[in-house]
Amino acid sequence: MASIQALGNVTKVRGALIFVEDIERELMFYRDVVGLRLLYRTPRFVRFDATQGTSLALIAGGDASPEPKDFRRGGVVPEIIVDNLELAMRRLASANVRHEDVVRTAWGQFCFFWDPEGNPLQFYESAFVRPDADPERTTA
Repeated sequence: MASIQALGNVTKVRGALIFVEDIERELMFYRDVVGLRLLYRTPRFVRFDATQGTSLALIAGGDASPEPKDFRRGGVVPEIIVDNLELAMRRLASANVRHEDVVRTAWGQFCFFWDPEGNPLQFYESAFVRPDADPERTTA
């Protein structure tokens, strides 16, 4: 019997890559301020555990910006799920991290913020315990 293989199907999005200029400074920010657990590093690459089999990685070779990079004009924003946005925002405030105001909606609350090189990120706290509890969620 011949086996059938599916070629080219997406099986998972592993995580996000962020190109950075100062990998040491960014490592400390993502570990100590954002709260991600370091998995491993090389001189030009850092991988953090983003839980449930996903990761966030830093790669040397990017360009730092003195101003926040404008994610609304294109680009990707890593969304970091937190169980308590208020506590996460306190960590940002204590580290003097630039951020926008918290937006509260029926499905949760979130806040955009920037790492020391101007790369955008988002903390998100769901209003629902389970994703399938969202009354507006539909399947594709």
